[in-house]
Amino acid sequence: MKTKAYGGDEGSLRQSVNCPLKACIFVLTTQNLCGKHVWNMARTKTPRYLQQRYRRWYAALDIPKDVREFFDKKPRFVQSLRTESQTLAEQRVGPIVAQWKRQIEQARKASNDPSSNQFRLAEKWREELSSASEDERENLEFVLEDVVAAQRLPNEKAEQRFVEVLYGETIRTTEKLDAWISTLSEQKQKTLDMKRSDILRFAERFPYTSDVSRKDLRGWIDHLLQEENLSSATVRRIVSACRGYWQYLQHLQLVTDEQDPFSGLSPSKKKVLRASARTKREPFTPAQVVKLWKAAHAKGDAQLGDLIWCAMWTGCRIEEICSLKLAQVEEDKFRIVDGKTNAGWREIPIHPKLKETFQRLANESADGFLLSGLPDNKYGTRSDAIGKRFGRLKKSLGYGSQLVFHSIRKTVITELERAGAPENVVADIVGHEKKTMTYGLYSGGASFENKRDTIIKLSYPV
Repeated sequence: MKTKAYGGDEGSLRQSVNCPLKACIFVLTTQNLCGKHVWNMARTKTPRYLQQRYRRWYAALDIPKDVREFFDKKPRFVQSLRTESQTLAEQRVGPIVAQWKRQIEQARKASNDPSSNQFRLAEKWREELSSASEDERENLEFVLEDVVAAQRLPNEKAEQRFVEVLYGETIRTTEKLDAWISTLSEQKQKTLDMKRSDILRFAERFPYTSDVSRKDLRGWIDHLLQEENLSSATVRRIVSACRGYWQYLQHLQLVTDEQDPFSGLSPSKKKVLRASARTKREPFTPAQVVKLWKAAHAKGDAQLGDLIWCAMWTGCRIEEICSLKLAQVEEDKFRIVDGKTNAGWREIPIHPKLKETFQRLANESADGFLLSGLPDNKYGTRSDAIGKRFGRLKKSLGYGSQLVFHSIRKTVITELERAGAPENVVADIVGHEKKTMTYGLYSGGASFENKRDTIIKLSYPV
């Protein structure tokens, strides 16, 4: 066995051992203990993409099964790195593996990529066929045999896919996505963007409609839940969007309408477990709310401080405060006119502790909003940026994921309950639906005086 020494008494001795199962590397090091040299042997892992055969190093990469036909059905790439030095091998292997991965990606695109020029050509011929008369169709079919042959597609699978597209037996999964979205114009832009994103995710796994089967859908849904760690609610939303789009394709007779492949595949709503109960959103304590308010001002973010101050005396949602216009504010009350529910449209008395702040903000406003200067995001939401600032603030104070801006709203409701406030009046203040027949269906709601007398029960240690 040949050995090579490095660095003298305190150095290391390396040796390679040719094992019939795999190449193993051992490192022998010396320690000077009480004047005696003691050898330690440690086994190190062979670096990724490297193999050692009879002291020479080779680059190696497994070829995925779905593209092996492009590479003479070889199971892997292997190339000599022409060195016995592991250091040199590690330097040389990177560019070689990168090139192999590019070849694999190109093979995948050539066989299955809906955006490839060859498959765009198939779609054009499909349109020609669909608009042709019977006599023209017969003539075209003779031409199409030559068209298919001229593509020189790399394997039988790619050729079959080309023919399916050409004869309209399958389409790109995203081909009618824009048309479908346009039929949903009554929905909010944020909802439409989410649906589009869900279908694009679906199309990544199923590029063509003929790729979709119940078995593979079930595997994809399991992947979303287990590998991508999405919640059951999120996966149900994705499946719902995909089902809606699939039904649209069925309506256009572009896919079979014999069955709904998504039927029964949505993950069920699970009962709340103890672990999920622990992650439930919680209210801040009054002292924590005051700490947040003071911390915002200490960091020089007066606008965030004003937002917190408004929330803690009203129980309003963050967007309700951020979108509140001066025209909705009166001397002793303000109106929420775009609530999430019918109950969200309401009048709220201005707490005495809040009047001075409302007056100052109204005098400073340059754009007609109580909280002036907040930018809209693409969905017209004004609370997005300042909400993120709140998230960074509460995180800096050590508050976890159970405590969010909405927790201030929970604080208001909790404190009013503890002060003995009637539930129906609190519901009218915060904009909650009343579930009872008497108050929910027949009552016109609490009077302004009832709400004013209730809201002044709020107090904080400021």
